[in-house]
Amino acid sequence: MNTPARRRSRQRLRAAPSVWPTLAGAAGLFVYAAHEDLVWPQIIGCVLVGLVVTSFAAVAKPVRFDVDVGAPTRARVGEPFETSVRIANQGGGARCGVVVRHRWRRRQGGRSLVPEMVAFVDVVPRGGERRLRSTRTPVARGVASAADIEVEIAGPFGLFSRISSGVSSNRLVVLPASASPLEMTTGPDRHVGAAAGLTPDADVRGVRDWRSGDQISQVHWRSVVRTGRMTVVERDTRSAGSLVVVVVAPPRRGRPVRDAAFEAAISTAAATAVAAHRRGVQTCFVARAEGAGFRHPADESALLESFARVEVALVPDDALIEHALSHAAWGGAIVLVAARTTPPQWRATLRAGADAVGALVIDAAGTS
Repeated sequence: MNTPARRRSRQRLRAAPSVWPTLAGAAGLFVYAAHEDLVWPQIIGCVLVGLVVTSFAAVAKPVRFDVDVGAPTRARVGEPFETSVRIANQGGGARCGVVVRHRWRRRQGGRSLVPEMVAFVDVVPRGGERRLRSTRTPVARGVASAADIEVEIAGPFGLFSRISSGVSSNRLVVLPASASPLEMTTGPDRHVGAAAGLTPDADVRGVRDWRSGDQISQVHWRSVVRTGRMTVVERDTRSAGSLVVVVVAPPRRGRPVRDAAFEAAISTAAATAVAAHRRGVQTCFVARAEGAGFRHPADESALLESFARVEVALVPDDALIEHALSHAAWGGAIVLVAARTTPPQWRATLRAGADAVGALVIDAAGTS
């Protein structure tokens, strides 16, 4: 859906680098003419000064432009969309040589989500308007809360220009690239989730100490290794296992990891989660980045935005691991999206915990 958005603007003058050599050359000619008592250097010097003054005078006064931007609120990596810009000249004379720039603000690490739009308009008459359209293709997922837009009017000879810049309220969510969902089974022809035909099992409420009569399959081995005490998984009501997506992307030297394999895994996990959601399987998104560290998206839109937002995700702590295992236990699955900075031993810990509660772990990147 295209949403037009206005901008808050401010204006400034900008001198081209060539202004100062031009003025220095004129001054040198005047000095030379006075020293040699010549006329022609004075004439040339006056011409150079006249060029500078003419260019400055053309853009000295503030301009009145009204700018509207129309763009979608959601896009997907690799899929082009159209941006429209309307420029209206509200005052002064006709404006020639107008350059329009529109760019969404970058996210963490300086990554640009969408290429910048740069368009040239030869003339905008007084009281008139021009409409521009540009097709752009997102190159990275993420969420941009606003966009910057600049309208630059160049004076004659390009020595001075007036720039009107501001912030446009164009929020954009770039979703992960399209991908094929994973085929997840816990046995021959048995898919994850009640909607796919699994017999409901038990939800996990937590862990407790071993009691006489407990089954060996209920032992929570990771807690046993950590505490030295026999503990078992305690279960409540009967329901099918959920699909849990666990994203782990520790930063490298304080910056988000830029990994093509990780981005591909994000796309695959997103497609898998959406497919499960459409089948009625409950989904849980776990990423130790902000807030509680986990989300239970109510709809497909919120689910996809969770994948779009995640940049840095630290290794989940014990509480998050327990949360993930409690939702995937006994018939559910965990889709792991791990960057190359993820400690190998943590993967093994997650798999051991999943085995203890009867959950399936699938690496979205296809690695073991």
